[in-house]
Amino acid sequence: MRLSGLLVGLLFMFAIAACHKSENTTTGSTTTDNRLASNNAPTASDQPENEADRKIVQDVRKALTSDDSLSTTAKNVTVVSSNGNVTLRGNVKDDSEKQKVVDKATQVAGVSKVDNQLTVTQ
Repeated sequence: MRLSGLLVGLLFMFAIAACHKSENTTTGSTTTDNRLASNNAPTASDQPENEADRKIVQDVRKALTSDDSLSTTAKNVTVVSSNGNVTLRGNVKDDSEKQKVVDKATQVAGVSKVDNQLTVTQ
């Protein structure tokens, strides 16, 4: 009887230890993923609060969303403008679509440079 109680207690301790290790592993990989994703490229939260850059982002977004030939993911790429320098980040379906998104951004008034960080997904 005491032996079975001891075994149940040990199994319980192993289960707790396994759960604890699993939680640490998940937290560690999330931190690593966040560091890899940050790579110092601007994100939407880095968007300057000036009217000219807000207008550029709005116009690029309008150009993308009004093009029915673009996929939903291409229409939802992140667009950040800082002093007319536009950064595009996100996924597109192929190289042709990638170039089309860059071309649309380049054609917007006020855009001086486009940093293409788009990724083709399979």
